[in-house]
Amino acid sequence: MSPSEHARRDVELYAIRRRQPYGIDIDGFRLCVAKDVFPPDLGYSPRRLAAVLRRYTPRRALDMGCGSGYLALVLSKNGAREVWAVDNHPPAVACTTENVARNPLPGVRAVKSDLFAAIPPGTTFDLIVFNQPFYPSTTRRGVFGMARDGGRVIIERFLTQARGFITRESVILMPFSQMAGSENDPGAIAAQLGYTSRIVHRESDGPHAHVIHEIRALDSRPGAGRRARVRH
Repeated sequence: MSPSEHARRDVELYAIRRRQPYGIDIDGFRLCVAKDVFPPDLGYSPRRLAAVLRRYTPRRALDMGCGSGYLALVLSKNGAREVWAVDNHPPAVACTTENVARNPLPGVRAVKSDLFAAIPPGTTFDLIVFNQPFYPSTTRRGVFGMARDGGRVIIERFLTQARGFITRESVILMPFSQMAGSENDPGAIAAQLGYTSRIVHRESDGPHAHVIHEIRALDSRPGAGRRARVRH
């Protein structure tokens, strides 16, 4: 994706932000999308991640960077008994809290946290989904958490910290689009950090391929969580 394409994308994102707040119906949920909260009806990743999540049966799950709480609600609807919805952006935590109240499902808690900072040590998750901001913004302060680096810094921080919150059987799901540049591919970054990864979903949108990575750390410490089993 060229710098001019990135600039056009920024214009589109800021136009969406100006329309917020608004309400949407998605996958049987009625959601409020608050001001400055990433909208689950935008782009490739949220709906594709929701579809892929149906393949897994975690007991305890984490929606990192939860935004509106859409994926946290999907996890609970799919049967997860305990779902943590974590975001460092106060409007996102408030938005998730409101949407959990609108769509009452068991076991969902919204927590403000810089990645794993507010999660008690020793807590392990069978499944973590992180719809990280992954395209390079051309503005000094990108909208919806986008940054100039295309996400590499936060991906490295996330995967480094995640080791303390997963077991040998845990699964991490992260999306990626070629428009963000190969240096920001979470699958490649995970490999550099000693994880294994495989692509569990792929499709194309014009010239760009979009994928979802399943990432595992085989050398993680054993934990109390049950394996996030895959439905076949």
